Amino acid sequence: MHFDFGRGIHLQLRESTDNVFVCQSDCLFLIDCGLQRCTFYDTNRPLRNTIAEPLVSPGSAASICARRVQTFMLAEERRFRIREILSAQRTVTASDLCAALGVTAATVRRDLAALEQDGVLVRSHGGAVSRMSSTNFQPSYETLSHSHSSEKQAIARAAEHLVLDGETVFLEGSTTVYELARGLHQRNRLTVVTNSPTIVCQLQRSSGVTVLCTGGDLQKDTFYFSGEWAQRALSEIRLDKAILGVSAIDLSYGISTANHAEAQIKKMITRAAKTRIALADHTKFGTQSFAYVGPIADIDVLVTDSGTDSKYIKGLREAGIEVIVAELLETPKTQRKRTHSNK
Repeated sequence: MHFDFGRGIHLQLRESTDNVFVCQSDCLFLIDCGLQRCTFYDTNRPLRNTIAEPLVSPGSAASICARRVQTFMLAEERRFRIREILSAQRTVTASDLCAALGVTAATVRRDLAALEQDGVLVRSHGGAVSRMSSTNFQPSYETLSHSHSSEKQAIARAAEHLVLDGETVFLEGSTTVYELARGLHQRNRLTVVTNSPTIVCQLQRSSGVTVLCTGGDLQKDTFYFSGEWAQRALSEIRLDKAILGVSAIDLSYGISTANHAEAQIKKMITRAAKTRIALADHTKFGTQSFAYVGPIADIDVLVTDSGTDSKYIKGLREAGIEVIVAELLETPKTQRKRTHSNK
């Protein structure tokens, strides 16, 4: 028996007796088959067809294994954040990382060691120095999908209202646009053109949505079709709306991205659509990347989250761009942080 816990966590059961199972890592957990409940769960992406509810006490073997899984998942998010920090400021101290990530010095040391092994940084006394170019830093799709997920979900829900039944829209391959696609299943007479294999898979069973894919050269780390074939497909179509993800946006410089092939696709999308809609969380503002896409005037509507600095929102509106600010829903985790900060 095999379970997929999302975020790359897979467990293959080695043996079982009644409702007690042993995975390949020799960790125990229980399943109540009658209620279909499992002790392992991911609070963001619970197991399919299960109720994400623990069945064991915190000190049990099952709880210990669950914590191991959760620690693994959080490590990827922490290391992505360290990459972001180093991309912006080139050097960082271990104490600053402890404060920014809310973890111990030992955890930071392990993360820095792992990133040094990946060639991302060089550890120094008390911190680290980046070995990356700040302009061409391109995280993997898997890493991006877990970064600022609350902001992306809020942006996607706000942007859903901009997509109308009967339209032909382009959904670009980005993790934020993917979140938007998840909310379009019940639409009628909607035609979606995309260069994202993940969006194709997401909408394949939607009876009211016609899905067209550009094809092209697949960028395997970002699940993004680009290249000559994709460009040829885009050159032959016209769209009601195009919805794009944004990697970097600067009021003076404009929009840019870490990948030249991706920049070419974005340019063609903006030319093919009557209305251009950009989705960008607050971390994308005030930054520049390697490949130039175009001025901010190439955007008609921008949807962002409430964490975006007001000076960027004001600047965009003064440039004639409609800005929609999505309010973040408060989660139990953010409630605890706010309560702690108020003490």
